Parts: sequence; C-alpha cells; structure tokens
Amino acid sequence: MTSPLEIRAEAMDGLEDVAREIRGAEARRLQILARGYRALPPGEMPYRAFKAEAALALNLTDYRVDQLLGVAMSLETDYLDTAVLLSKGRIGAAHAEIIITAGHVITNIVATGVDEAARKLAEEKATVAAARLKEYEHAVLAFALEETPNRLKPIAKRLAEQWAVEPIEARQAAETARRRVTVVEMSDGMAELRAYMPAVQAYGLHDHLTRIAKAVKRKTIPAPPLPVPEPATRDGAEELPSGSPSLLGPGAEVEPEPSDARGIDEIRTDAFHDLLSRDPFTAAETATWPIGAELQGRVQLVVTAEGLDALLAKHGGTVIRDTDLPPSGSVKCELQGYGPVDVEAARPLIASRQHWDLITVCSHTGEVIRTDTYRPIKPQERFLVARDGHCRFPGCVAPTYRAEIDHTLDAALGGPTATDNLAHLCLKHHILKGNTDWTVEQVAGGVLIWTSPTGRVYTDRPPDRLPEARAANASRRSSVRFEPADHPF
Repeated sequence: MTSPLEIRAEAMDGLEDVAREIRGAEARRLQILARGYRALPPGEMPYRAFKAEAALALNLTDYRVDQLLGVAMSLETDYLDTAVLLSKGRIGAAHAEIIITAGHVITNIVATGVDEAARKLAEEKATVAAARLKEYEHAVLAFALEETPNRLKPIAKRLAEQWAVEPIEARQAAETARRRVTVVEMSDGMAELRAYMPAVQAYGLHDHLTRIAKAVKRKTIPAPPLPVPEPATRDGAEELPSGSPSLLGPGAEVEPEPSDARGIDEIRTDAFHDLLSRDPFTAAETATWPIGAELQGRVQLVVTAEGLDALLAKHGGTVIRDTDLPPSGSVKCELQGYGPVDVEAARPLIASRQHWDLITVCSHTGEVIRTDTYRPIKPQERFLVARDGHCRFPGCVAPTYRAEIDHTLDAALGGPTATDNLAHLCLKHHILKGNTDWTVEQVAGGVLIWTSPTGRVYTDRPPDRLPEARAANASRRSSVRFEPADHPF
C-alpha cells in the first residue's frame, strides 16, 4: 500500500515534470512571437496590427505582448545561450526576461551631442556594449540555473552594472531629466497617479506613506483630511489657493522664474515629492522637511577591502563620513529592495540620518568580511543583516527587517548563539521550520541545506555582494558549459 509520504513524493515528481513542460511552452510561445514578427512588412501599422491580434490570441494586454516581443527578439539577437537554456527547460521565461531587462543598462548609451564626433563615440560605445553583453550573459546564467526569478533579479542588476558602458551617474542624470507625474485612466471611476523619479526618492516616499498608514492604523494620529481639488489652469497645472504656501518650500514661487531650466513635468514632479515629504501632522503649515531627512529607505554601501583601506586612509583609520564617499569607483551603493543607485543620489539620505550600513567584502569571493553602521545595533545582528539580506528559506526574498534571527540548530538542543548557527527567517518560514518536517543544516559560509518532507534537498546561499567575483571564479573553473546546438529561435 502506498504511504502518504510516497504519494507526496510522487506529487513532487509530477510537479517537476509540469514545471519543465511549462518552461517548454513558454519557450515555444516566444519562438512563435519572434517568427511572426520577422514576417511583418516594415512600418508601425503592421506591427500594431500584429501586436493587437497576438494580444487577443494570448488573452493578454497590448503592453504585455510588447514586452514579450522584446524578450523574444532579444533572445534571437543578443542572448543566444539564454535561448538555448530556455528551450531545454533549464530556466524559465521569467528568468530570461529578468536577464534581458537588467541587461538594458549595458546597452544604454547616453547621447553627448548630435555632431559627427558624438555619433562616432556612440558607435564605439555600442560596439563595446555588444561584447560586454556576452560576458554579462555568461555570468548571469550561472546564477539563473540555481536561483528563483525573485532571487535572480537583484543579482542580475548588480552584474549588469559591472559591465555597463555608461556609469550609473550618467544614466541616472539623463533619466532624472525625464522625471514626471502622470495620470492613467482606469475603470470604475478610478485612475492611477504615477511618478517617474529617482529610486531613492520613490522608495523613501513609499516608506513614508507606509509609516503614516501604520500610525493611523494604531490610532496614534488622526487620519489626514482629503484635499479639496482646485480648478486647473489651461496648461493642466493645479493652482494653489490664494495665500497658500508653495509646495516647493518656504519663499519659493508657484511659477518658475524665467531662468529656471526645469520643465513643467520636472517641477510638477518636484512638487509631488515636496508635498509628500512634509509631515502633515506635526510640522508647521509652511514647513518642509530637509531633503533626505524624511526618507527612511535603507541604504547599504558595499566596498571591497581594498576600497575600504583607501577610504580609511583619508582620516588615518577613523570613521567614514558621508562627505568622504567618492561618487563612483570602489564603493557601490545599493538601495535595499531595489538595487544599485548612484552614490550622489543617496548622499542626502546618508548624510541626514544614521541608518546606513558600510559592508566590507572580499574582492575575490564577495563574502562579507565586516560591517559598520551608524545605528546602535549588536555586532552579531549587524553581521547577519549584511550576510543574509533576506529570509533564508529557498526562494524567499522577505527583507531582513521583516524577518527574525533564528537558531539553525535550536538553542534548546545545544545550538550555539553564533553567526554560524544563526540565520534570518520570515515569520512564515520560521513557523514552517518549527512545526513541519522541513529540516535545515548550516555549513561553512552561512550556506543553509534544507531538506523537504519528501527528501528533496535545496541549497540556499547568502546573496552575493560581488556576484561578478563569483562569476569570474566560476568561469575559471568552467563550471557552466553550453553545448553547441542549432539556435532554437
């Protein structure tokens, strides 16, 4: 008679078979889209017609089909090895889409002019970008083979930054000039207000709104009153009531001075940011918070051991201040939950508060060597926050501030309270570990070996702070090989 455990094991085998079939179907869908696109006559209208028909056939939106077409054509032209692995079912379409999306920063060339010299420079950069794209693809696929899409996303972002032709400072400056606020009409009398802005501001504002919502939920402060809309001007900008303080801060004019180089969209975006940055419950009506002071996004500065030596040398080995941070080079700045950002963009956030971490990593392996912070926190906890980055159950990306430190081997069973027996688990997986047949063992380097109730083994490694170092080591070991094959697309 088949036992319940054997039935569950057979179910897992069946699910793995289905997963491979789904990946194969995803690959075929992209192949068919690419083949249909290649058959289109030139012109915008044939493309629109094809996209609309494909959207109906797939029961998807035009926008989603447009994304899938971009992935399909990228697999055919730039990501050949990714296409091979996708066709074999070794990675999924979500992996491929993340790899391609993150890789856009490599080929993103910032225009420096319209003259012949600028054109030649752009062509040279494009040639370099094409070569770097292959290096990036080979490096990121080593991670895609063993990570879930959610786990792969930040790794792909970090790797793409390593091979980007344009520095993040130049790309972010160009995109910042395109910041804007738009309204998108939705059904049922609803609309979406969208702000395109630097990630440091966006994540900080989201956190700010979350903290207000939590305070209202706890009934510690009154809910803010709903604003009364004012008539719109002819250009669509809303006028402030007479005598009201400017959203741009005390003393600022509602209308920009003629010398202001910002466009209406840029100023409207700045007003949106300043309005939400003010504390509506405790601040004076005309007051605004200092830029950066109101934001609570977690910033981590990742620096190699060699880079740390250079920074500390500026003050004879004393503490590093925000004014010591170089704009680029050996220091990499990451916004927790997002990925790499420009150090300059995060500098106000770093300077205005003590909640940021300096993580020193080995330049060869990417492993965390030490951490420093400017918030009182136990050294052991600080190390684990830097090492783990998120819940350590396979595939989970719940950040450490939403997780708790757990003894891998329970303290009641003699497990020591040491970093080699501690790891972050979110509440859901903490309960799973303690109340089901899932088991876990921690080995060297903070690696967790999880065993499922049906006996399957899953390895969870700490997130790579320098994935390019691991990728380089993997390349030297030739641990990932791609078999010659006809291109599936």
